[in-house]
Amino acid sequence: MTPRNFRLASAATALMIFVLAGCSSGGSGSAQISTTELEEPDITIAAVPSADLAGVYIAQDDGFFARAGLHVKIVKISASKAIIADQLAGKVDLCAGAYTPYIAAEAAGKKFAILAEGSIMTPGTRELLIPKGSALTSLSQLAGKTIGMNASNSIGTLLVSAALEEDGVNPSTVHFVTDPKGFPTMAQDLSKNDWDVAFFGEPYATQGEEEYGETALADLDQGAATGMPISGYTVTQSWLAKNPKTAAAFVKAIEAAQLEADTDPDAARAALAKSDALPGLVTDVMAIPTFPTGKVDETRMEREALDMLQFGMLSRKYAAEVDNGALVKSMIPDMPS
Repeated sequence: MTPRNFRLASAATALMIFVLAGCSSGGSGSAQISTTELEEPDITIAAVPSADLAGVYIAQDDGFFARAGLHVKIVKISASKAIIADQLAGKVDLCAGAYTPYIAAEAAGKKFAILAEGSIMTPGTRELLIPKGSALTSLSQLAGKTIGMNASNSIGTLLVSAALEEDGVNPSTVHFVTDPKGFPTMAQDLSKNDWDVAFFGEPYATQGEEEYGETALADLDQGAATGMPISGYTVTQSWLAKNPKTAAAFVKAIEAAQLEADTDPDAARAALAKSDALPGLVTDVMAIPTFPTGKVDETRMEREALDMLQFGMLSRKYAAEVDNGALVKSMIPDMPS
């Protein structure tokens, strides 16, 4: 079977599961949901450009959102932390991005709900790159060096800190510098030696390697961080309370898209090539994460919260609710099956 035919078969499989899920949920049995059934069919999703969120682009491009009765506008952002204030103000419905800022916000008293998981890290999907000609050869040399990041106190901070500590470097001895434009411009900035090393997610790690001759100093899918959950789809709890049918429609659509992305990596690559206008030189060889389906996994989310506590991204005053799982549990709603 050719890659194109395989993709079409995978899409058909995902679509069939989506249709069957709609029929078994107690609805009318129609594959197309009427917008009149939803509280708010027009939704805005703020998305961080990365391979981790291929599901949201597939759901848009392959019609899963439309079949769920949703009219979706996707707005690109540099990091999920940047959009939290707009979500709380009701300017953005949903964020497709990292969990870490939402876990921190939840601990501080804000109320968020993770509707669905987006990705789980695999080898090559999160890397530290060095510019062409750099003399650096190991993480042990990074004390006192500058590390370019797409966001502060982010999943990147967590992953880099874990890798440094396992290599005997105290994370407090490096200088994290945030690029406000995020991943899309960071490979070019690193090539100009703006930093000693930089943190990348795919497809931008591959872009740095293929277009700028940058090389990987470390793959961050290692040690205690192996298989770390990276991204998901998050709303405020107040939005969820007002829009339960809309939320359920979104989850069904994204589940179908996640299935397609996970069973057909070429679909994920094509979605990223289109959404971020990247050449095949990059997207054809980029690493692809795992795209989970099903109920949000509490154990995975708890692992992330515990690591945030360990590396100072959560205050120790939240230790009890992190340790007993209450913090994470409060963020996982019971969604219709």
